[in-house]
Amino acid sequence: MDIDLLVNLYLALWLAILGAVLGSFLCCAADRGGLPTGRSRCDGCGHVLGAGELIPIFSYLFSRGRCRHCGGAIPLRCLIAELVGAAGFAALGLRFGPGLELVMQLILAGILLLLSLVDWTAHILPDKLLLAAVVNRLAFVFLLREPLGEALPQMALGAFSVSLPLLLVSLAMDALLKKDTLGGGDIKLLFVLGLYLSWLEMLLLLILACVLALLWAAGPGRRQAGGEIPLGPFLSASWLGVTLFGAPLLQWYISLLG
Repeated sequence: MDIDLLVNLYLALWLAILGAVLGSFLCCAADRGGLPTGRSRCDGCGHVLGAGELIPIFSYLFSRGRCRHCGGAIPLRCLIAELVGAAGFAALGLRFGPGLELVMQLILAGILLLLSLVDWTAHILPDKLLLAAVVNRLAFVFLLREPLGEALPQMALGAFSVSLPLLLVSLAMDALLKKDTLGGGDIKLLFVLGLYLSWLEMLLLLILACVLALLWAAGPGRRQAGGEIPLGPFLSASWLGVTLFGAPLLQWYISLLG
């Protein structure tokens, strides 16, 4: 077996563990509205959780999603965050391999996971987290030694390619319908994601996010009829999909046109 493949598989294994742990931590942070402090406790009975009850993914499955002391339900989003963190980090490790670009993508993935958890529960996308993603990209422009004359125009094109047209459409629809039609946080998030992706990848991301949101609205989201559907998680999931598979997919599509 190719040695590079073995290294990437070994890296992906440890990244899966890191992603699961981080997903558990970020879910707790989102629920508490900030960095968690003190020992982890059951929200129902206040029991301090032991080491065996803090193992990501497995502790939820073994306890069948309930506190073993009071029987209170453990939020399913905790398991989802751990699974998404594990799968996302492992996939990025396989996609990029060891290197600074992987570090940049992992930091962004962690920020997007926290953004998604906060948006899902509170329907907000905090500016501090969006700014952290911007700073992350700008820092790695220098760490990766990207030529500024090429990197900055490409980042600007990606950032404005989708966010600016949607902002103009949103302002027009707000004035016409006399109500908010698209959250400002979603437009800001599209701007931030455009710093990491090309304008073609951003178009693909927008299409994919809309499809995912519509599928959710027609399926599980139907039970939330009349409620607001947070777009942050769908935009973040689409970012991961485009980052992993967008480039070869776009190359295949362009080759068909040629």
